Amino acid sequence: MAGSAIGAIADTALNPDFNLAAAVRTLAPYLRIAHHIPGRIRFKIDTAVLQEPALQGLGDEGLSAALGAIRGVRDIRLNKLARSCTIEYDTGTIPAPAWSDLLAGQESPAAAALFRIIEEKYTEVRHGQL
Repeated sequence: MAGSAIGAIADTALNPDFNLAAAVRTLAPYLRIAHHIPGRIRFKIDTAVLQEPALQGLGDEGLSAALGAIRGVRDIRLNKLARSCTIEYDTGTIPAPAWSDLLAGQESPAAAALFRIIEEKYTEVRHGQL
């Protein structure tokens, strides 16, 4: 099952029309930071995100695989019942303000650092290195 989820990620990333920055902007309105301490963040997820074409077919395992493959992310826990996602991360790799800045579309060094990390993983997927 995880292989098919990774395949779905790769298929999306290999689409020549895929725009990573646009994908982040598309997903941001569906996420709200419920709790954050440096090294651990919990997002509340709007169920409307399930209607986003970019995410259909990805599933829980695909989302966990995609996020878990990002440098600096230590653990991902999805709670479908609570509509939340908790991410434990290394603050030495991902600055604490990066999450809120990136979701808000705020240009900051922290948001740029997180976006670069996501972009690195995206590039690996595009080149078949995942």
